[in-house]
Amino acid sequence: MSTEAPQQRLAETLDRPAAEFQAFAALQPAQLDLLAESILQTQQRQREALAKAIEDALGHIPMLLRGPVKKVLGIK
Repeated sequence: MSTEAPQQRLAETLDRPAAEFQAFAALQPAQLDLLAESILQTQQRQREALAKAIEDALGHIPMLLRGPVKKVLGIK
């Protein structure tokens, strides 16, 4: 099995050119898949933590102003 597909998946996961991941050719495809999946899970946890931090910060703003503040900041 070729390691090109897992390397490409890793490159897409990190939004980087595949050429930057040539050194990962030494890893088994399963290892590359595990690495890509771990990165995806970590990114999801970071997004959730950031969303919670934003909501917590908005808790310091009076309720009537939260909507306009979110709109100015581009937050849904």
